[in-house]
Amino acid sequence: MAISGVASRSIVLLISVVGVTILIGSAANSSSDPAWKKLDLRSQGISVLMPGNPKSKEIHNKSFIGDITTHEYYLDDGRDSYSVEYTDIPGFAVAFSSSNTIYEHAKGALLKTTFSNPVSFTDITLNGVHGKKLVYDTPSKPDHPEMQGEARFFLSGDRLYVADAVVEMKGGKEKMTRFFSSLAIKK
Repeated sequence: MAISGVASRSIVLLISVVGVTILIGSAANSSSDPAWKKLDLRSQGISVLMPGNPKSKEIHNKSFIGDITTHEYYLDDGRDSYSVEYTDIPGFAVAFSSSNTIYEHAKGALLKTTFSNPVSFTDITLNGVHGKKLVYDTPSKPDHPEMQGEARFFLSGDRLYVADAVVEMKGGKEKMTRFFSSLAIKK
């Protein structure tokens, strides 16, 4: 059975349309920030998507509760910055302080370090872990657009988790949403 010329052209057209649609779809998917990578610290109880490969460092501080070590994973592309960190807090500090006291100290340290001003500090929950969400204004830098900061604090057992993002006020909200919506903390 022979295929007519019209049917043959229809099949070629259909195959072409399907092929172009697949190409457009794969091009759109590959241009949707393929550099975002999952930082998976399962043994530490946290994971998140970050727009690239973060660097890591340990920060040793003396505080009102004694010596503490913070493990930070951060990425800064010259404009936007993202970080996640965890700190094991001495058990006696957690037992004798409320979580709100710990959150207030963490918020104060973040604002002091970034020279920022708080806009709001509200209760949130993630994977059954209660925490706080801080929205803050960051100071302007020469030749930089206006920036917006947001941090999330979660106390799970004796461990304090902090996720923080500072992005351009115009156009950065989508990246900030992607970062925080990917955040997972194990109870």
